[in-house]
Amino acid sequence: MIRDELLQPLLRTADWLPRDLRAAQRYEVADHAELGPEELLLVVVAVGGPASGERVFVPVHRAPSGTLTEARGDSTFGLAAVRRVLAGARLRTQGGGYLDFRRAPFAPTEEVRWLPFDQGWSSNSLSLVGIGGAPYLHKTYRRLGGAVHEPEVLRLMSGSGHTPEWAGDCTYTDPVHGTRHPVGVLYRHAPGHGIDAPLRANLRSLWPRLTDSAVPDRLVRDHLRPLEGKMRAAAGFLGAFHRDLAARLGSPATGYPVAEALAGASARLDLLSRDAPLPHAARRAAFDAIEVELLALRDDFAGRPTAPGAGPCHGDLHLSHLLCAEESDGTWRMSVIDLSTPALPADGPGYAAQSPLQDLVAVQRALEYFAADEAAFESARRLGIDPAETMNGSLDGAPALPPAGRAVLERVFRTADAWREYVLRLLLGGTPDSPLRRLLYLRRLLHELAYNHDHARPYHAAIDLRHALALASPAPTTPARR
Repeated sequence: MIRDELLQPLLRTADWLPRDLRAAQRYEVADHAELGPEELLLVVVAVGGPASGERVFVPVHRAPSGTLTEARGDSTFGLAAVRRVLAGARLRTQGGGYLDFRRAPFAPTEEVRWLPFDQGWSSNSLSLVGIGGAPYLHKTYRRLGGAVHEPEVLRLMSGSGHTPEWAGDCTYTDPVHGTRHPVGVLYRHAPGHGIDAPLRANLRSLWPRLTDSAVPDRLVRDHLRPLEGKMRAAAGFLGAFHRDLAARLGSPATGYPVAEALAGASARLDLLSRDAPLPHAARRAAFDAIEVELLALRDDFAGRPTAPGAGPCHGDLHLSHLLCAEESDGTWRMSVIDLSTPALPADGPGYAAQSPLQDLVAVQRALEYFAADEAAFESARRLGIDPAETMNGSLDGAPALPPAGRAVLERVFRTADAWREYVLRLLLGGTPDSPLRRLLYLRRLLHELAYNHDHARPYHAAIDLRHALALASPAPTTPARR
């Protein structure tokens, strides 16, 4: 028996708990399973508040006194969970449900040991373990709601070389409703770091070379030359990943539902607050540009309900999800991690409402945030002012600055834009700017702008508006080297 009062201090301080769940009046144990003598997996329900009734998985360690502590990556919970996965057994929960542990046919069988691991902040519980001399990552998911398809996608992608090698997973069967929910997954740890790391190092090492006499486009081409080959190889890797994903998961029977997406984008635009504390004229012009782009897209699709381009994707691709590890010959060995593929199977609901172009748009938006943020801080450093001022100045031309200051601001942001456009061209590998890609870009832009408005993040909303303004004019181009 787990006393509910033991949960309250545990979850009130949980940094991974989403804001809506953190606002619950209290938490109750709905079910639990014992993975080891002192290692428990709790199914906890929020009571009261905006997320009342929602449930989360909470891995905990129970002391002999009965006190509960959250099981982090350095606890024995990960070892207990991995041993269960490798045994491939079914475990009955206290409430009459089941935990089903599925083992990959070629998963290792050696003894499991814990490995030191700094997981940083994560919405999931992560443990790094060694099995037979090789590192494996065990991930325990938190929320029972929502679509979590990562374990199944990793299983289907086994042997592809594009994703970490799947070793097993665990599913919870609810004793009341009979619904099944992914609990966790075990996979071979992919070495390397996100592609954002070499990109950040490259851009930051560019700033000392940016002088008053430097020509930004020429400087960017020269400075990115050492990464050109690797970026082109990364573009090839990403394309091969999408082709392999479609081959293994299947292609949808219909095209992408563009009419539905257009209607959703229009509705989101109508609901967006236009009173953020940002330069008024630039804010108004940015919203005008979004409305013009929506009208243009309606013309492009000419009332068609669907358009070609549907297919499976990563689903929430960040630059940090594209891992690269340096090989002895200087090339990168790459892998895609943290797959968030929105829907399965290929003939199921929602499968067609995804596209590989979503991943390319996600990379584009990530680069936009990244480059603008770096430019804001670099121009702020040069001018001795706050980055929020330089970010707003990139919207309205910074009329409060003297001419020399405005010149510095313009030069730094222009250079960052040229750098971003060239990196994007290398990473997208010549993907055409189709109407569907533009629609997906606009949807993501509106989603992120709404999030930044709702969470009072004017600095990030300024980046969104900056790129909304760019919809009204052709993007700057950086000629490729010959």
